[in-house]
Amino acid sequence: MNAAVTSTWHLVVPVKDHHQGKSRLHPPHGVQRSDLALAIAIDTLEVVLEVLPADHLVVVSSDSEIATHVGLRGARVLPDPGRGLNAAVVAGITATISHHPGVAGAILLGDLPALTATELYDGLHACAAAESSLVPDHEGTGTVLLAHHDVARLQPRFGTGSAARHARTATRLDLALPRLRTDVDDDVALAAASALGLGPATSRVLANRSSTGPDDLTGEMSLP
Repeated sequence: MNAAVTSTWHLVVPVKDHHQGKSRLHPPHGVQRSDLALAIAIDTLEVVLEVLPADHLVVVSSDSEIATHVGLRGARVLPDPGRGLNAAVVAGITATISHHPGVAGAILLGDLPALTATELYDGLHACAAAESSLVPDHEGTGTVLLAHHDVARLQPRFGTGSAARHARTATRLDLALPRLRTDVDDDVALAAASALGLGPATSRVLANRSSTGPDDLTGEMSLP
């Protein structure tokens, strides 16, 4: 799918440094947790860049490998302010407003290794039907996608039980899009994502059963 030429959405994707993230994951023997975390983020961002023009994406991350990877593709990268997920999202929203005031904006989690361009496009298309909307995670309690027709009116309340908090001001969309809704924080979620089919970077790390350096991952996923 190449939907970028018609998309009007602007996305903020927060990504935690892969050396610190995914502490609840227990990768198979021979797989470094940091490599797996990096691969999951890269697979997610690659899908976003299939669906949106690069200048519609703001990545908030202090991860140098992620910053280099998406920066080379033309996306805007901001350092994580280091005050938690909501602060990172607010930084991304603020940057989007300053460069593209009044646009439709959304926040997407950066840990969706089974995501495809089709499901992301369908999810954003569904969000367009409501002024403000949320797509809950596979458990129904968290939020994987939060959208508003005016990016300045996004109200991020991420954390445990965020779907209920976001539903106070947004329309809840329990979409039949399992690849969009399966974020990976623990071993159960990784198994669920694996059953759906993982992206190439994540698949490669798990298949190798050995440590793959960050440079190898970002280099292989970069376009010529």
